Amino acid sequence: MKPATGDLVVDSELSLVPRRPDDAREMFALIDAHRAALTEWVTWVDATFSVDDVRRYASFAQSQFEQSSGFEYSVRENGVIAGGIGLYHLDWASRMGHVGYWLAPAARGRGLITRAARALTTRAFAELNLHRLEIRCVVENHKSRAVAERLGYSSEGFLKEAYLLHGRFRDLALYAMLRERWKPRASIA
Repeated sequence: MKPATGDLVVDSELSLVPRRPDDAREMFALIDAHRAALTEWVTWVDATFSVDDVRRYASFAQSQFEQSSGFEYSVRENGVIAGGIGLYHLDWASRMGHVGYWLAPAARGRGLITRAARALTTRAFAELNLHRLEIRCVVENHKSRAVAERLGYSSEGFLKEAYLLHGRFRDLALYAMLRERWKPRASIA
């Protein structure tokens, strides 16, 4: 297992900063302001009721980071939190993990999450020595699927009723990238 890594500067506008409790107010304000839009595809928003909830989760994420068992970042555009991205479900024995991401609606449509996911994928393969990454998203979440496709992740099919979202089991689209196939400078268009 490789040691945890810190901030990741993507470009002059975008950086990935490990989640930390000190950012709880800013993160909660973003989540709370966009609660309706975010709950369309993810369940964790429904368990986020206060700054303290965000602070507790950030402490958990920070401990995972320190133990190299998960790497969760705030996506910051010009220093302001615009969303989140991370490496989850790490299996160091098989050298694989999942990439997950979200953005506030105002930050969407400008390539931020594609650039962030490209940088995180590169770090996962180059620095963490992972062999396989997966992106899983609700089949109907076309914007999230488009990120995986722009990055060149291969579609590997669907996981039937694999995600319980608002009382209904939903199918997930499964995308994967192998280290030897990764081209970190591929176009984001």
